[in-house]
Amino acid sequence: MSLPRLLHSPESIAERVGELGAELTEVLDDGAVIVGVLKGCLPFLADLVRCIDRRIEIDFVALSAFAPDSGRIRLTRDIAADVTDRQVVLVEGVVDTGFRVDFLRRHLVGHCTSEVRVCTLFDRSDRRVLPVQVDHAGFVFDEGFVVGYGLDHQGLYRNLSCVVAVDLTALEAERRAGRTEMADEVLRLAGSGADAGPEEGSRVPA
Repeated sequence: MSLPRLLHSPESIAERVGELGAELTEVLDDGAVIVGVLKGCLPFLADLVRCIDRRIEIDFVALSAFAPDSGRIRLTRDIAADVTDRQVVLVEGVVDTGFRVDFLRRHLVGHCTSEVRVCTLFDRSDRRVLPVQVDHAGFVFDEGFVVGYGLDHQGLYRNLSCVVAVDLTALEAERRAGRTEMADEVLRLAGSGADAGPEEGSRVPA
């Protein structure tokens, strides 16, 4: 199928986020800390926490990789909350190679948490390098490149309420040439209101 293509509509995302919130409500105690990984988690985390029926605290961490896919990672913002003997849910927009999650899980365990769970809306298990555990995942997919709902290209498209699969090579070539045809089509798909639903087999069973 040609790209760009609507992969997950706002409706299908909202439904799955609600289910993840219900899952977390079942396993969390009052006082749990939800830790978002900036910046890609923001739309997901904002919607997710409103679906968790517990008294929770929200905090954030930020990372900077020294080299792409090298596994060398630097923490640029640490949590401010005291998480000693508390449950922590690490919230990522997408988990792919596993380097970031592995680093952060070990870092949070070092803060003497009682438990660290990983929750991501998008699990790129096809790109996994480290066999990290993902406790709660919304969708598993193997698209080449996607944007929207926190996922970006050159800082753009994070604000889209849907997820769109794009041709990264064509998108970058268009950007260098100062053209906007594909970018315009991405925005058109995001505003179309079409409910494509999740890809067959891409939704993690509840």
